[in-house]
Amino acid sequence: MLTAGRRAESVPTDPRWRARGRSWRDPGKPAGGGRREGAGVNLEISENMALDLFLAAVPVPLGYVLGWALGAGGRKGGLPPLLALPLAVVWLAFLPNACYLLTEWRHFLFDERWQHLLLRGGEDRRAMLAAAKWALLFLAFSGAGVLAFTLAIRPVERGLLARRRTPWLLAPPFFFLVSLGVYLGLIVRLNSWDLFQRPLAVWEAADDVIFNPERLATVAVFAAILWMLYEAVDLWVDGVADRLRRLGLGRPGREAG
Repeated sequence: MLTAGRRAESVPTDPRWRARGRSWRDPGKPAGGGRREGAGVNLEISENMALDLFLAAVPVPLGYVLGWALGAGGRKGGLPPLLALPLAVVWLAFLPNACYLLTEWRHFLFDERWQHLLLRGGEDRRAMLAAAKWALLFLAFSGAGVLAFTLAIRPVERGLLARRRTPWLLAPPFFFLVSLGVYLGLIVRLNSWDLFQRPLAVWEAADDVIFNPERLATVAVFAAILWMLYEAVDLWVDGVADRLRRLGLGRPGREAG
């Protein structure tokens, strides 16, 4: 999705996912190097996934703190806007890390290690089974990202409602900013902390997107997808919370998530 205006060779080759100093081999299947070497490749992939999951989870507690600051916890009025604003900036800076997990499918679809496995799947049942296992893992990976994304936004939405704001008016620019953050991380390779360490570089990269019609359209379409995903998962979380309350396992009111 977010590949507009970038050299093709830079998209499917995220260096974090490559085996350092090794030629390619099937994930989990060593090629001449023994099980120990193949296990090293899988360990590196696991470490990268664990790091991405951690970064995706960071905005969730930040969202709860921000929601509390806005008054979602029942505190009338919450914190003054000037005190809540810095927290909101930090939360928004880390929020794209959650939905960024949706883009990790590019590794399964385009990286050599999985492409070769998919091609072999038509002739080798073991390769087909391995490819299916990796596909399920990437599906769960993306699902975890969408869930973290939703859980990070829900308390902030409640905080805005507590202040008698209308969140849907803020939704279009909000989801556009999140989508832009994913683009800057995926294509320009900027990180959340670059917003504070290299604000000029972030501004120039964002400016390059906004004044390029093709890139702007790509980011806008992805923003719409994020909005729809949030609304869908938000309804699902409400349903789960309601079921738990009926079973006597949840708290009264719309508190879950």
